[in-house]
Amino acid sequence: MWFLCMRSNVRSRSERQATLADHFVWMQEQHERGHVVMSGPADNKSLGMYLIRADSRAQAEAVAAGDPYTAAGDCTFRIIDWEIHQILGIGSFQESAFRSP
Repeated sequence: MWFLCMRSNVRSRSERQATLADHFVWMQEQHERGHVVMSGPADNKSLGMYLIRADSRAQAEAVAAGDPYTAAGDCTFRIIDWEIHQILGIGSFQESAFRSP
């Protein structure tokens, strides 16, 4: 299952308890474990986003909650269940493939 995590800043960069280095160590671990497959901030750095691969929403929430920024109270997150049908041009683009039985 796929989940889009959107992490919003609560504290300014100068007030944060966690460091960018802490976040990067954690993020690299998530990528290596296969929990996060894409990640990066919005252009203005007000929002961090990552695509989580997990067996359940609870597992995705646990991954997102482990982000040092979130654990320190520097950020909050929102999880959106994402039913991905196409990626990098792969997947069906036919309406019939998505009709309910």
